[in-house]
Amino acid sequence: MTTPIRQGIPVPSFLDVATYVSLAAMSLLGISGLPGLASQLMALGLVLCFGLLYHFVFRSRRYQRTPGLYFGAQILILCLLFLLRSDNEDAFNFLFLILTIHIAVVSPARLAILWIAAGFGMLSLLILTTVGLGGLYAILFYSVTFVVCGFFGYTIQQVERERDRNQQLVEELQAAQQRLRELAVIEERNRLARDLHDSVKQQVFAVSMQLGAARTLLNDQNPAYGPVTEAERLARQAGAELTTLIRQLRPPHLESKTFPEALQEYVTDWARQNGIPTDLNVAGVPSISSAGDESLFRVAQEALANVARHSNARHVTVELAHRENEIVLRVEDDGVGFELGQVEKGIGLDSMRERLEAIGGHLSISSGSSNGTRVTAAVRRS
Repeated sequence: MTTPIRQGIPVPSFLDVATYVSLAAMSLLGISGLPGLASQLMALGLVLCFGLLYHFVFRSRRYQRTPGLYFGAQILILCLLFLLRSDNEDAFNFLFLILTIHIAVVSPARLAILWIAAGFGMLSLLILTTVGLGGLYAILFYSVTFVVCGFFGYTIQQVERERDRNQQLVEELQAAQQRLRELAVIEERNRLARDLHDSVKQQVFAVSMQLGAARTLLNDQNPAYGPVTEAERLARQAGAELTTLIRQLRPPHLESKTFPEALQEYVTDWARQNGIPTDLNVAGVPSISSAGDESLFRVAQEALANVARHSNARHVTVELAHRENEIVLRVEDDGVGFELGQVEKGIGLDSMRERLEAIGGHLSISSGSSNGTRVTAAVRRS
């Protein structure tokens, strides 16, 4: 009998307590009914074997590979206890009922019936062999108790399965709620980006056009020419910064691409625009949440912007990797580096760290004068 046992049914704590208490009480009662010290020590050894097998094999689920070996060994132990012929043999027989519950808790219905029938058959045979036909009443009694214990164990199994299903549903609902919160945040940022683009940006552009028109009506000798020219420059700068802000609220790279694809496109464009050779490795990375995608993308943007502005680097490495349960982004350059305690707040590293911590991620930075900089960001997989 090597049919696989169903996976995933834990041993309920109350069944642990019932088993240990019953084993202790019934074994003491049964051993006290044995006449000699040798038989008592033999019974004690068999009871200990039964308890140790339960504790180290059944509770740890090691029996699942060869359930026939485990249940067969336990039935054999109980049969040997019965053959010691204790005056209180019903105490040892009670352990058959405990084993019946164990079988019904973890086994498929058909396999449980076979094992319970095997246990009942062995016990009935022993009773008839030792007592004769006078044991028929005991056999009838045990037939009812075996059936009741089997149904009791099966009920425990169904309750545990239902509890596991409920727990799984709760976890799925929590994950769905998290995804809905992420989508709500993204939608709100998209709405804000659209509003800024359709209203404020257009107004800034109109101001810039009006200032440009005013400047063309003036010559450089006019006292208003300088202020108008400066105002036009500031308007253009405000428009450029507003465009950058809109893109930060809704990165266009992530709208229609996977995160690795978007990162690859962005890094390729960045390397071409800044003239810095860049090695990129984003192969074999599984999907993560949308919030994780955006957070890592922002970290890459900020880290590469810092490289372009501050590092004087000649080479950059960008790597996206899957390590255990995390997606890890690494941006490393061979530039001049910096002292973390002196300029960290000035180059956006606090912003990167806060963005990651908000979704349960973390950021580490390694840098030093003339040693280059390494920025490592990690978020958990969805």
